[in-house]
Amino acid sequence: MFTQTSLLALDTEQQLLADASVVEIANILTILLLVATGVALISRRYQIPYVTGLVLAGLAITEFLPQPVRLDPNLILNLLLPVLVFQASINTDLSRLRSTLTPISLLAGPGLFISSGITALILKFALNMDWIPALLTGAILANTDTISVIAVFKEIKVPDRLATIVEGESLFNDGVSLVLFSLIVEAYTTG
Repeated sequence: MFTQTSLLALDTEQQLLADASVVEIANILTILLLVATGVALISRRYQIPYVTGLVLAGLAITEFLPQPVRLDPNLILNLLLPVLVFQASINTDLSRLRSTLTPISLLAGPGLFISSGITALILKFALNMDWIPALLTGAILANTDTISVIAVFKEIKVPDRLATIVEGESLFNDGVSLVLFSLIVEAYTTG
């Protein structure tokens, strides 16, 4: 049986592990923000697209780190993703969003389901994956990388309507993709 002292020691040990984990995550995020700032400065100086600089820096970081950087998926889902979606939504013009609601709805709704389904079919039959991993991968890959597209849009002039459609589609696409992923996981776990 556990005594009161051993239970207190166990709680203290768990709290120390949680504190160390938070400090480690804060250090990793600080380093990554400094690297991103450095990449922005170097990209501006040598007139390289920022997204390309980030990809090259990411490749360099993975090669030089002694151990892989591991972030908790809940941290990404509950902290980083809402910030990105909020940033995209706060900069969106509502009147332009309303005028392009039909193409945005088609791309974020049926378009996402069709693209994730096609991806899952290709993975199932070309790579002989099981259905659940193929569907989960399809749901992940169907989500567009809007940040890089918007960064390219800022460098080259595109029509405002196209930029609004892409920004609006990304807002709704993230949510629909997340719901689709959760539904597949829930269907798998509950049978």
